[in-house]
Amino acid sequence: MVLPLVVWVAVVPWLLATATTILLGFSQESDGLFLTFGTRMALVPLLVAGEVVGVVAAFRHYDGLRSDFWPGAGLAFALLALFTVVGVATTWGEWGGLLLIWALYTGYVFFVFIFGGMAWKKVFA
Repeated sequence: MVLPLVVWVAVVPWLLATATTILLGFSQESDGLFLTFGTRMALVPLLVAGEVVGVVAAFRHYDGLRSDFWPGAGLAFALLALFTVVGVATTWGEWGGLLLIWALYTGYVFFVFIFGGMAWKKVFA
């Protein structure tokens, strides 16, 4: 039950944001792949995957595992992804600002909200 959410919340937005990085020219050629997979930025989807389990546990505790709670779940996923990006950015020194700008300009947080809400609606339908 949690695995599809992990894929749709942690993996799909990360890949879409990486594709946006390359397509919009935020980096040159393979630099976009190195930036997202070869630096501390690679920690973000791993931490978000763990947070998905926490969100499901919190909603389960308050009897909220229903498909009509998709906006709240999507918002929870997006806020946790944003807080995770900020947390990783603060440990990264001068490159932390780049991570924060990347997460907002490529639509990563927006993708987490949209795909997290859609996945929640389908998993708990």
